Amino acid sequence: MEANKLKREIEFKGNLFSKHFIDSKSFFLYQFRQLPSITVVRNVDHEKVYKLIKQEYSTQLKGEYHYSSIAKKKPLNEKEESILWLEEEILMELGDGYCEFYFHDSESALLQQIMNKVVAMRGMQRNRPQEINLITKSDYGLELTKMDVKRTRLNLDLFYENDFGEVHTTIIRRLNKKDDKGIVLLHGLPGTGKTTYLRHLIGKIKKRVLFIPPDMATQIANPELVRLLIDHPNSVLVIEDAENIIMQRQSGNDSAVSNLLNISDGLLSDFLNVQIVCTFNSNMNIVDKALLRKGRLIASYEFKKLSVQKSQQLSNHLGHKNIITQPMTLTEIVNQKEPAFVLQERSVIGFRRDEVEPVAV
Repeated sequence: MEANKLKREIEFKGNLFSKHFIDSKSFFLYQFRQLPSITVVRNVDHEKVYKLIKQEYSTQLKGEYHYSSIAKKKPLNEKEESILWLEEEILMELGDGYCEFYFHDSESALLQQIMNKVVAMRGMQRNRPQEINLITKSDYGLELTKMDVKRTRLNLDLFYENDFGEVHTTIIRRLNKKDDKGIVLLHGLPGTGKTTYLRHLIGKIKKRVLFIPPDMATQIANPELVRLLIDHPNSVLVIEDAENIIMQRQSGNDSAVSNLLNISDGLLSDFLNVQIVCTFNSNMNIVDKALLRKGRLIASYEFKKLSVQKSQQLSNHLGHKNIITQPMTLTEIVNQKEPAFVLQERSVIGFRRDEVEPVAV
């Protein structure tokens, strides 16, 4: 008996904790000594499903295991992943936007009852408009890390030129449309309000927002990232500083544009339904023409310096007393009281290079 117990422990020790949390398939095999059937229900809220089980099926709940975190400005012990062990040899795994059922008796009345109730809860996710999901790489592959975004409420008519309102309306309408796809291109000089607008936009999107770092964006169609997108369909993917993945393709150049096209309007887009928002500082001349094709491009907009009239209007609104005589960027208008820095040149002595140092003016 002891030998069998030891063999069993050795057999499952390597797999039961093969990820950052308990592996549900291994746990089912370990507990019930047979392989499970699996049914997944997507687009459901973790906490709401857990609350359903605790309230209506507490007497059938034999055990629960949670992977939780404590973060600033969030509830204590916020559950990120849970495994629930129910009677009739049923396991449930709850995670970010999904619920998986592990079982061997598909005719179980308890299984069918719970599954029907969870299916009816699809789309009932928590509304957390100022949260983005940063795509990160860990020892176990790609995963989402939830991040809070600074809340920004903007009077778009005040902070941007008059022609931006119609573009914004189009962006909001399309990004909140279910099972949609396409690309939004936002570009312009640094300091003209692209990131400020992104913060405002995230608060208006009723879908999950994913943020991919620029250094990972070139691998946008690798299988691991595609798998992550499959697990989170109907999402909005935000890529800042996207110059490297939108540049025109050249002969012999393995550009990331092809990958971007597949995600946004190729075969992959038919089941991913992921919309993409790209920001960059360059002008539209560098953009591959395929990205601008009708039906693929949701909207594009160039953020410029505000006109003298708009700059003066915003400056007055912010309480500044200066008279504006030339177009200014949003950053320049907001930070008028901050000292400006220029580079002061030093003359060359002998064979020394020019040296510069910042001087407040």
